[in-house]
Amino acid sequence: METNFEFKSQKISSWLLLSVLGVIWGSSFLAIEIALISFDPIHVSSLRIMIGSLTLLLCSTFLRKRSFIRLKTRRYWMSCVGVGLLSNALPFTLLATAQEYLSSVFVGLCMATIPLIVLLLTYLLSTDEEVKVQKVFGILLGVCGTTILIASKDGMTQNPFSIHQNIFVWLCVLAPFCYASGAIIIRKSKPLDYLAFSTHSLLIASLMCIPFLLIFGKFPAVFNYQSIVAILYLGVFPTGIATIILVSLIKYQGAIFLSLVNFKVPVWSAIFGVFLLKEVLPNNFIISLILILTGVLICQFEQQE
Repeated sequence: METNFEFKSQKISSWLLLSVLGVIWGSSFLAIEIALISFDPIHVSSLRIMIGSLTLLLCSTFLRKRSFIRLKTRRYWMSCVGVGLLSNALPFTLLATAQEYLSSVFVGLCMATIPLIVLLLTYLLSTDEEVKVQKVFGILLGVCGTTILIASKDGMTQNPFSIHQNIFVWLCVLAPFCYASGAIIIRKSKPLDYLAFSTHSLLIASLMCIPFLLIFGKFPAVFNYQSIVAILYLGVFPTGIATIILVSLIKYQGAIFLSLVNFKVPVWSAIFGVFLLKEVLPNNFIISLILILTGVLICQFEQQE
């Protein structure tokens, strides 16, 4: 029996989309930091979801997606509710709240824990996606690199084990669980029209946010124009456009493949945070980066027997 490794050329377009998604999501932490200058976390999460849903609604209208207005099953709407809550409303709010006290570099780095969570949930809940030893090794290698980064004191505004900051660290831990659960729901629901599914999910997430926005959200008297631009960017790109890419990758490549984007997100969040926000780069960044990129590289190859 001969074993070799070869690059899956048929996935080149998927890897390109994954890279674009990594840049877009990596830049979202920079945008959140700027948006928080004028807005509260509930504003940031709610407004980006509403703008994102309008973006997808315009795309559906432009493409004349008739399936958008067709009758759906109860299971379909339950999946939309789950994705709207777990992939949008809840994690967006958790991360925006945490980023009021933690650096964008640290919050972005925490996203690399998602692959291990997706792997675990996929193994426990899914029967249609094979989990190979090679892919497990690549993902664990990337998570090891991320763990080193998270353990660095320079990754936060204060010591990561400070009592004052612990609650916000836990928010950063809870958000990846939400994202991973949302990815599994998308994978298991298998909607026929992923654009319509994404649009419906974001519209439902918008409805979820409205009561909290009205009750807890107090808009500032004076707006910073940079914050407004940041909110618009968050809605159109990391929420709207990125959602289209996300569901497409899950449809054709699976939740585990999509989870690899979370090895790229920390790298880009660190780059944007250090060079544009002048935040402190974790002192173990180089070692961690090597481990993360090596994990991604290993997952790009398919074992042939």
